[in-house]
Amino acid sequence: MPLVSVLLPVYNDARYVELALNSILSQTLGDLELIVIIDGSSDGTPEIVSRFRDPRIRLVHNERNLGLAPSLNRGIAAAKGDYIARQDADDIALPHRLRTQIEFLRSHSDVAMVGSWALLIDDQGREQGVLDYPPIADIDIKWSLLFRNPFIHSSVMMRRDVVDRTGGYTEDPVIFRAFVEDYDLWSRINRVARSANIREPLQVYRLNSMSASARTRCEQSRQTHTIAQRNMCWLLDWSTMDVSCWEGLYRFLYHPPQQPLDWTTSEALRTMAFFDAVYSSFCGRYRFSKSEIHEHRARVFRWWARHALSLSFRKNGNRSLLCRLALLRWGASLTGRVAVSEFAGALERTRYEGKCALST
Repeated sequence: MPLVSVLLPVYNDARYVELALNSILSQTLGDLELIVIIDGSSDGTPEIVSRFRDPRIRLVHNERNLGLAPSLNRGIAAAKGDYIARQDADDIALPHRLRTQIEFLRSHSDVAMVGSWALLIDDQGREQGVLDYPPIADIDIKWSLLFRNPFIHSSVMMRRDVVDRTGGYTEDPVIFRAFVEDYDLWSRINRVARSANIREPLQVYRLNSMSASARTRCEQSRQTHTIAQRNMCWLLDWSTMDVSCWEGLYRFLYHPPQQPLDWTTSEALRTMAFFDAVYSSFCGRYRFSKSEIHEHRARVFRWWARHALSLSFRKNGNRSLLCRLALLRWGASLTGRVAVSEFAGALERTRYEGKCALST
């Protein structure tokens, strides 16, 4: 039985698929199977794949184009490995990717899935930088899931048992045809397990202007918001999202401080109260350690405090003096809570180090 099953769905990917296949077959970890799901391709993709004679390749043929999520679920059903890794047909796995992730999961038995950073290239293979936005720690990942997808899909490796337990990729056509089926799955996995990203590029991610996700960017953004709101409702134990609360929080989070926000005082106060409720529920819903919470609260509150203070100092838009004062008070309050969290975190570390010294 292979240790790792790598899922590689392909659909009209003749231009890049050979590079993707070779990048998996040349991994320093050889104990793998490569499951290639041919999703009704009409170009030369099937012929390119058929030229590979490596016995580790297993083919799954869809009689017609089913889409990414159903194809991935067919790959999961066929997989025999204890770990399931993703690979996109236009991306490239660095040679040590699978070995690094296996070693990480073996040394972190409480982590169910792990992604990584990635090198960024353009259509021609020219390097464009590093995708280093994915957060590293479990607590930062779970917080990010309330707003966006904190994983690069083709960099992820999961334990097979957690995939089975959470039901695999959704086949809701509204979600998977907007190419956010991964965000949906990561959200469900992180409700029951811990996850991580490795602070190192293990994948080469291609900016492909012809990719399906690039062609559906507007719908992808809408469905991302839908999943984010659902995650927040789960956190708060709400049946439906209060749209005014969500819009206020989202506008605050992504609004450039140099542009008018046009908030009323009541909108500002409602958003502040909603943020406090969300963060309180976040700390109570998960079993984070005290030190994790103190350090995370300091990081999150510091950014929100700076943003609130920056907005309060700018007289623009329709914001009244009362609104600006509310933002100023909130920013000052958050700044004070940052100091408290930093002190509590330092105290917690001192206690931990003292226990370690006594035990030795």
